[in-house]
Amino acid sequence: MFTTYGFGNHPILNQYIRHHKWRKLLEIGVHTGENAKNMVEAANENFPVDQIEYYGFDTFSGVLGRQKQDPNLQKVKRKLRETGCQFKLYKGDSKETLPTHLEELPTMDLIFIDGGHDYPTVRSDWDHARHLMGSHTATFFHNADWQGPRRVLENISRQEYTVELLNPPSDSLMAMVTVSARKS
Repeated sequence: MFTTYGFGNHPILNQYIRHHKWRKLLEIGVHTGENAKNMVEAANENFPVDQIEYYGFDTFSGVLGRQKQDPNLQKVKRKLRETGCQFKLYKGDSKETLPTHLEELPTMDLIFIDGGHDYPTVRSDWDHARHLMGSHTATFFHNADWQGPRRVLENISRQEYTVELLNPPSDSLMAMVTVSARKS
């Protein structure tokens, strides 16, 4: 059996979760829930599973490009229930669901933006998710070389944030955004 990277398997996120001892995780673009499960398992190396919080936003529509997928909400819930973590899933377009639920979400340790990759969606995801960042939070953008994410990253204030490009083996280009030392 071989491991497929890009969908559901982002080892670099798990390395950061383990190293920084992060337990509050937000993912925009849950897809099949495989990445969610992997991130929770990584956090579980440093925390009891019932102290890990996962928040996921997705349309859960079952369609990705031309491929029919089955990121069924119930299947994702089952995967997360099996981990034993605390979790909350938000169904719908993140441009609508994320701002609606912003006030009820805590400051995150890790935010992973990997939903819609068009500029308006990525821009909206960033504009809202950044309000959930603390001085310790890292926000990762998947497919950082795609037009939508790239354009958003190019426009992030370098006075307020540090943007680092990451080129993990067997995965797409990512960017990690943290609060600049000048801001915090």
